[in-house]
Amino acid sequence: MSHVLLFARAPLHGKVKTRLAAEVGRRAALDIYRTMGSQVVRQIAPVSSITVWFEPADAADEMRAWLGDLRYRPQPGGDLGARLAFAFESHFSQCLTEPAIAIGADAPDVDASVIVQAREALRTDDVVIGPADDGGYYLIGLARPLPELFEGISWGGGDVFDATRAACDALGIVPAILPELRDVDRLDDLKALGLWPS
Repeated sequence: MSHVLLFARAPLHGKVKTRLAAEVGRRAALDIYRTMGSQVVRQIAPVSSITVWFEPADAADEMRAWLGDLRYRPQPGGDLGARLAFAFESHFSQCLTEPAIAIGADAPDVDASVIVQAREALRTDDVVIGPADDGGYYLIGLARPLPELFEGISWGGGDVFDATRAACDALGIVPAILPELRDVDRLDDLKALGLWPS
């Protein structure tokens, strides 16, 4: 089983996928987000031990009602880099020699085969990255603690993947790279994935 750190926001009206909501409406954006998150969990559960890192911190009941009987941990404060670093540190403090894979709840093509590819890469590589088509990444996996990979990055911009590869280069690490996938931020993403009428 792979150790997956699933980063997700509680499915609260008006609080998720705000860019998508501006195009399709808050209710539709919420329904789409809920569906994607449930789908990702269902797809990876056969090959994964999942810890859900959620926000806001008081939304544990909403998360459990949405995603079911999994382990839940509230995300700490700080930017996404600080939160990723904390989650990986927490994992490695308990499972020092077991790799971990972080994903989001908004890339519906992340399935068991993607997780298995990442796990296999981490048998020989310290880092595996799944690039997203928007310049970010939908997955990052580590074989050991590497908090430096999450420092000094402009999260939410279009160069997160490139900046992370540069951080790997600075550490003398050659990351394994998975096939590019699309995460969902805008209506065009839904159409490209066949999840919205063209």
